[in-house]
Amino acid sequence: MKQRLYIGLLLASVVLVYSNALWNAFTMDDNLYITGNPQVIAPTVRALFTPNKASNVFRPVTFATFAANWAAGRGQPFGFHLINLFLHASVTCLLYLLLQDLLASSLQGNLVAFAAASLFAVHPIHTEAVSSIVGRAELLAAGFLFAAWILHLQDREIAALACFVLALLSKESAVVFLPLVLVGDYARGKFESVYRYVRVAGVTVLYLGFLWKIQGGHFGMDAVYKLDNPLATIPPLWRILNALRVAWKYVGLQFYPAALSCDYSFNQIPVHLDLRHTLPWAIATLIALGAWMWAVKKRRRGLVLAGGIYLAGFATTANILMPAGTIMGERLAYLPSVGFCLLIAMAWVGLQNRNRVLQFGLLAIVMAALGVRSVVRNLDWKDDLTLYSAAVRAVPGSAKMHADLATEYVNSGQAELARKEFQAALQINPVYPDAMEAYGILEARAGNYQKGGRLLADALYMSGRNNPNYDYMAVNLAAVLMQTDQMDSALDVLNREIAESPKYARAWSNRAVIRYKRGETTAARIDAETALRLDPSNRQAQNLIALLNASAPSVSSR
Repeated sequence: MKQRLYIGLLLASVVLVYSNALWNAFTMDDNLYITGNPQVIAPTVRALFTPNKASNVFRPVTFATFAANWAAGRGQPFGFHLINLFLHASVTCLLYLLLQDLLASSLQGNLVAFAAASLFAVHPIHTEAVSSIVGRAELLAAGFLFAAWILHLQDREIAALACFVLALLSKESAVVFLPLVLVGDYARGKFESVYRYVRVAGVTVLYLGFLWKIQGGHFGMDAVYKLDNPLATIPPLWRILNALRVAWKYVGLQFYPAALSCDYSFNQIPVHLDLRHTLPWAIATLIALGAWMWAVKKRRRGLVLAGGIYLAGFATTANILMPAGTIMGERLAYLPSVGFCLLIAMAWVGLQNRNRVLQFGLLAIVMAALGVRSVVRNLDWKDDLTLYSAAVRAVPGSAKMHADLATEYVNSGQAELARKEFQAALQINPVYPDAMEAYGILEARAGNYQKGGRLLADALYMSGRNNPNYDYMAVNLAAVLMQTDQMDSALDVLNREIAESPKYARAWSNRAVIRYKRGETTAARIDAETALRLDPSNRQAQNLIALLNASAPSVSSR
């Protein structure tokens, strides 16, 4: 009876805290992974089991759920948010059941499990995983991991391995299942046959080998850019030392989640290549690890479990073993925060022998404070303009957030505000070609062709072919050169672009316009027809063909 009551309270907490996120729009990476992702809007089995072209991530289960949402809801975000809410509620309940089993031998194990799950349900650091639709990868991976863990405890090995595989196909960070299981079995004082762990390890190794091959002989993205993760470009020792600094920022946000952001990219968290800024955090980490080892030695199983979950949860995303795609992301704390919540819950239960009223009053106050912060944070995810405005306030050192906010100002017709944000982004990161490109387009559209052309030229020349926007940049520069009658310069840019990227239709259609203006109608027609073969919807080429056809001399039939 008490278990049902606790589950009901957990479900009510999740609904109460996250229901205001249901009416939010698609935001940020939703546009990359959902609305602009062929794996979602036109799915096939083959496409789902292929790494995403934009980011190289391999998450067929996650993308399959997005595809189902897209088909059922006709591309409306409400259904996506509803499923995310349902998943977070499910993960919370699974966490309660899991901790209840793991702490069954403890005197207050059930109460600890409920308190930890309650904190997990409402903690604001989880709003990115729940309110951002693409955060679903975290929800699915954690949910399947918890289900696999529970099945492992019930000696249902085949079902446990199946859930583990589903977790891996939801997000690659689920590879930490084996250390989680080992820590959990230690905490409950019962280890299984060594062959059980060997089989889990075997599935992990097979998955990693497959992932390595399908992602092109490496893990993760083809390249991690300094803008997203400054730690990826520094020597490994300094990367690890700076990553330990970042690890303590996660701890700070879990204790005091006042300033939350969807982004922490360059240069919000400065990178230091000296011991003065990095050694204190390394020492603090060693002290924390020492405390955990002491707990292992003294068989403080609750502490061992909390620390083990926290450490394992961050193992693949903390930039310690290898560079990750980002320097820091609140969504990455979704699984590890279980360890934090469990630690706080154990401390809370320790108050029971002193004052029961104080104990439950304190929990109610903490739950209310965290819940209110989460409700308010959900509002930031309303749309991109609201989200990036909140981010600039929380992380004013992020060049990316200033540039993204500027783009939203451009889209809403607020040119002066956009200029201000582009300038802020370039002041933080003067070698930010994408921001420079967007700023140049803004100036060119305002008729400031000289300034716009200079910005576009600088953006193109500081970019390389590895920039996915390089083709777009080249043609935009050519277009501005054409507007200022610098046809020879524009033609040089387009000739080089066509030679290097012959399948980019806009380059062919723009060169067709130049050739038409020069009276080279035959060459113009060839270029326009090539553009239409590559992109039948190219309006510039369509209009030019119509113009050429209208001006062609008619031939009467005999």
